Amino acid sequence: MLKKLFPVLLVFSILFGCAKEKENQQQSLQNFNITKTSTKETADANLNQSVAKQAVQRISKKREIKDVVAVNTKKKLLLAYQVKHLQRFRMKQIEKNIQKELEKIFPHHDVVISSDLKLFWKTEELRRKLNKDGIDEKEVNKQIKKLEKLSNELT
Repeated sequence: MLKKLFPVLLVFSILFGCAKEKENQQQSLQNFNITKTSTKETADANLNQSVAKQAVQRISKKREIKDVVAVNTKKKLLLAYQVKHLQRFRMKQIEKNIQKELEKIFPHHDVVISSDLKLFWKTEELRRKLNKDGIDEKEVNKQIKKLEKLSNELT
């Protein structure tokens, strides 16, 4: 009896375990091209997103990171990331390592990082506005300060 019941339970657990996979992908925004930068001629030269692009490429190579998005100005770098589910037990260590690495690579930037999902979404929204509308540096700095304040409140 147990020999017949075990395969049935195994099949059901696999089916139900994979049922939420599509929902998780939509939530993490993995289907978006997160390294695309603006090519508009009207975009402000001061808001070159090469620092953010370089940070995204560097951090997304880590095996414990699921998704990354970043925005930068002349002096600030805002990076939001998501950690793979089984790596959540090491969240503090991962955050510490990312912070050290980014501060080492970009010593002239004030680095702000967060693993909070709401900040991830807000950073993605800011990045899209920057690429689409070409908003000025003053507005980007204002938004980054607001997100940094939100990050400090959440922690």
